[in-house]
Amino acid sequence: MRLLPAAHSPERRTTMIRSRHGEFPPRTIRIVIRRLLCAVVLAQPLALAPLAAQPELAAARGLVHAVPGDFPTAIGYLNIAEWSFPLSEAVEGAPNRPVPLPTPVFQVRFPRGWIMVDAGMDREHAVAADDSSQFFVDRYARAVAALRGASLIVVTHEHYDHIGTVVHSAVADELAPKTMLTRAQMESLLHNVKMTLTPFDSARAGHYIVFDYDRELPIAPGVVLIKAPGHTPGSQVVYIKLASGREVILSGDVTLNHLGIEMEKQKPDPNHRVGAEDRAAIAGELAWLHQAERAGVSVVVSHDGEQLKAFAHDGILSDGLATR
Repeated sequence: MRLLPAAHSPERRTTMIRSRHGEFPPRTIRIVIRRLLCAVVLAQPLALAPLAAQPELAAARGLVHAVPGDFPTAIGYLNIAEWSFPLSEAVEGAPNRPVPLPTPVFQVRFPRGWIMVDAGMDREHAVAADDSSQFFVDRYARAVAALRGASLIVVTHEHYDHIGTVVHSAVADELAPKTMLTRAQMESLLHNVKMTLTPFDSARAGHYIVFDYDRELPIAPGVVLIKAPGHTPGSQVVYIKLASGREVILSGDVTLNHLGIEMEKQKPDPNHRVGAEDRAAIAGELAWLHQAERAGVSVVVSHDGEQLKAFAHDGILSDGLATR
């Protein structure tokens, strides 16, 4: 893990990654990660193989014990806003029927404490971004309480509805010291406001845990980040192995509906151009996520409201957030 130097200091920040057993200095974790990643590199040269053939799942599974501690026990979610969206605009060739498109935040729960994945946005930010979703003020308050109580916060990518609260809200300064942003996510915030729709003050960049990694990075017991640029330059997915043995991937916005993974179909081409997505990268990621599902992993699509409800019904996810 490479940490960027803080903007207000010539020295690098001392950043700790936490588990329920305490704090682990970055140097110790870097040594463990480097050894594990070297084994993956020796087994198959990552730079030469197409994305769909990459051993991301095998690598993530091999890293689940890199950070010592008890595995997470559950994954909760809460929708802070929701609107409907034609399925045909989410998946090329899909029926033209309306489907719910929520804005969720996720909570990875451990025996003591939790990590948050994605942070949503406040109502003022949603209005400024011309978001027509129905915004739930009470749910957002619960999401903020969960974010404030988290040990660590990560985001799947740098769009306002996933990153807004941690960089542009009344609680952003409080959340910054425990929010991990990749170098690519920070670069987008600093230099591509048209894409992020999130105003950001460069003087605050040094308040965050800004880091970089090659392909996979363990951040907690049973939790591994996997790079997935394509929807945005800083997109990543979060692999989670629960204490029960269940495996889950929080896939962010690689697709807007699970049908995209099932059929390995992307958004219609005009929607790709509007979002400036990397179509080739996303094609590989959809194929890889489909392969992961065939291997028994539950792949969660952030904005698929029907899937979120089905996963809650089946016990894969828990509807609601803990705040203590």
